[in-house]
Amino acid sequence: MKLRKAYIYLLGFICQAALFCACYYLSYRHALDEFNKRAVERVDELAGLREAAVTPAPRDNEADAVPANIQAKATVKPGTRYILEIYDMKTDTTVVEELNPPGHFVGLTKEEIEEWLEDYMEDLTLSEYNKGLIDFELVSFSDKEFRLKKTYNEDFVPFRFYVVVKNGYVVVYNSDLKSVHTYTNIEARNLSEEDRIALTQGIYVNSAEELYALLESFSS
Repeated sequence: MKLRKAYIYLLGFICQAALFCACYYLSYRHALDEFNKRAVERVDELAGLREAAVTPAPRDNEADAVPANIQAKATVKPGTRYILEIYDMKTDTTVVEELNPPGHFVGLTKEEIEEWLEDYMEDLTLSEYNKGLIDFELVSFSDKEFRLKKTYNEDFVPFRFYVVVKNGYVVVYNSDLKSVHTYTNIEARNLSEEDRIALTQGIYVNSAEELYALLESFSS
């Protein structure tokens, strides 16, 4: 009987010890898992702090800054040298002038100057037309110096004057056909039929000498 009680006590003790060990092990595993989780979070936190320390904080207006590998386009400045070449094809001579850059060129880029020259050639002034301007080009360009070249040839000018009848009188227009060169007192009714027919179609004249000779013939 005593032996049986002793056996029961021993078995109970073993069961309690086993239960205690099991509880202890589960508590230990839970604590270890929490420790590992917090350790990983700490490592990630430290990595984020290290990356923030390496990356410089953005400066004011950094979004508007030009990258180092991209240069701003050169433009004409008030102090930029302006060289103008004037070439006369008829005489095969060149005149080179160094001038202050015109105000309408200041601030322009190479492309904008080229566009301006195209517009200039498409709408020539009467003076340039009569002098025979056939080309106006950009030779070289930088923010330190830019060079333009004008090429003239009077032989390329198709005509300089245009003679017609207006309001019964002979009128001489410039080659642009818009501006009047001379109002004459020559009445169309006093001209020959052949001259009147020619004037209704318009007479093109290439030089001042030819013009004066034509008007003289009308007056005689």
